Amino acid sequence: MEHERAHRNGPGDLEVGYADVLAKTMERKPAQHAPLPEWLVNWEDRRPRLLTEMFAECLGVYIYCLCGVGASAAFFVTSAEKLSGFGSLLTIGLAYGIGILMAIIIAGPASGGHLSPCYTIAFALFKGFPARKVPFYILAQTIGGFLGILSVYGMYHQAFVTITEEMLASPTTAAAIYTAQGPAGVLALFAGVGQELKWVFLNEFICNVILSILVFSVLDPSNVFISFSSAPVVIGIAYTALICAFAPDSLALNTARDLGGRIACAAAGYGSQCFPRDYTALACLTNILATQVGALIQICLISDSARPIHNMPPDETRPSLRVISRGDGTSMRVLTRDEKFNGQNQHL
Repeated sequence: MEHERAHRNGPGDLEVGYADVLAKTMERKPAQHAPLPEWLVNWEDRRPRLLTEMFAECLGVYIYCLCGVGASAAFFVTSAEKLSGFGSLLTIGLAYGIGILMAIIIAGPASGGHLSPCYTIAFALFKGFPARKVPFYILAQTIGGFLGILSVYGMYHQAFVTITEEMLASPTTAAAIYTAQGPAGVLALFAGVGQELKWVFLNEFICNVILSILVFSVLDPSNVFISFSSAPVVIGIAYTALICAFAPDSLALNTARDLGGRIACAAAGYGSQCFPRDYTALACLTNILATQVGALIQICLISDSARPIHNMPPDETRPSLRVISRGDGTSMRVLTRDEKFNGQNQHL
């Protein structure tokens, strides 16, 4: 004998659970949020979008450099004081990787999280990023690197001054100040003693090509092995791996970190010797060239626009917090500030 109940569609239907019954009767409503302060809404409407993007890039590079160079400073200072257990190449690599992860999460929603001049240029060449914004992004990134590394110097100021004075007191150690093993070498980057620049260039070039291929693979919409939300973790792990493997052979990876660090090194009192003649240009420019090569390899030899799209960008039809908090509905398309004032969407 078959039992008939109100929640069953007809004879022979399988029994359903309590949650299934409620799911048919409960009305789904969007989460309620308190109305946003009027001053905040007015500020967001009047705030220049480019200013927001530049600040995000500056802050992102600041955080990335603060973490990575901070770990380098901790290792250097404790090693000079003959204290063990406070750092290693692994901790430096992890600090840079986690710093990149944090920077992308913080800066990404506002600016796209480029965090490096080489990727801003690459996105302008291959991803449609507006060329007019490129110099502003590069300026903001370099300022972020300068401020981040100068902050590290300030945090370790007493230790840096003491160690530098001790090294200056001996002719045999004074020259080591401006090496990868010296205090200036924590803030600015120097090639290893006796290293030939052609091999340093090869190291820098290969590492940046590999990193660029990975970044553009992460952004490939047909890549079934990655999602946008996992991109910061993947890119951070890649930075950690490359630094742990090849930093002892002199590795910059980022013009904003390199140039910003040299300016910070000079501002900290180490002067023009923070700009070694040949290596400065190599460290600042090689990553830009190599990143474009890596992007070309991924786009021309690996990616295929005929593949199905699996890696979709965020759904821009979802309502904003402003719309929900004001109760204006949840299905309308949310306009950006550029759309509101210019009549067109300029999402990056």
